[in-house]
Order: sequence, then structure tokens, then C-alpha cells
Amino acid sequence: MLKNLLYRMFKRLVGVCFNILNLLLAGNLPPLGSVCVIVEDQDRYLVVERAGGSFVFPGGFMRWRENPLQTALRECEEETGLRLKVNGLIGCSSNSSENFTRMSSLTVIYQAEVIGGELKRSIEGQPRWIDESELRMRVYKKQRGILDHFLRYRERPE
Repeated sequence: MLKNLLYRMFKRLVGVCFNILNLLLAGNLPPLGSVCVIVEDQDRYLVVERAGGSFVFPGGFMRWRENPLQTALRECEEETGLRLKVNGLIGCSSNSSENFTRMSSLTVIYQAEVIGGELKRSIEGQPRWIDESELRMRVYKKQRGILDHFLRYRERPE
């Protein structure tokens, strides 16, 4: 519990520091690069349930000298305990920060399948498999666009 609180506080502090630096540079810092992985299996989606009860897709910010595909594989394993095989690039989504404690980001969205590992809790939350109707009701508001983007991708003709 304390660990989660400290983690959330640290994330906000990083956002504030980034945004102060961006102000000092007259808004010339680009958004941070991040990834999101959508894993659908038997009409259920792999998500991480956050402390507040909302669901997010596994993913996160890229590290120094890491490419988006490496980030996708690393973040999913860190957040869920599962190893993936990425099957395709779905597209990109942008998220402009409306809060000084958050950073704007450009998110690369991948579709993947599980190839190993076991579900395990992380500092991000509890990984779960949920159906699409529950996902639509409880997906984190900033990730609704990512879900919509995936659903359009899934329905496109081959």
C-alpha cells in the first residue's frame, strides 16, 4: 500500500518536473514516447486494474535507447508477468496533458498474443482477463480512444 502511494507520488513529481522544464524551454519539449499492448484471447482482453478500479492496457514509457517493440515486451512482462509475441502495429494515439502532474505522450499501439509466463500483480495493479462489455464500462478514460482505434483496426477488411 505504501509502496503504491510512493509510486503514484513519484510519477506525479516526474510529471511536474517535466512540465517545468518544458515551460523553461518555451514549450519545445516533444511528448514522451510510450507504448500500449492489446492482447485479445477468446473474446477477453488483458488489462491491468488500477487501485481506483479502472482498467488500462499494459504499456508505458520508453526507456533510453529502447525501441517501441522492446518497450512493449518489457512493460507487459513487468505489469502482468506474461511474455508476448507482437503480431502487429495497430497505430498511434496522442494524449495531451490537461494536468500539470501529467506529461503529454505519443503512444504506439501493438496487438500481441501470450506465449508464456503467469499472471502476477505489479506496482501498476492487478492484471486480469475481462470481456469487451466490462472493458468498455471501466476502461480508463484516456485509453478509450486506444480501444476504439483497436476495434476499428480489428474490423477492417484484410
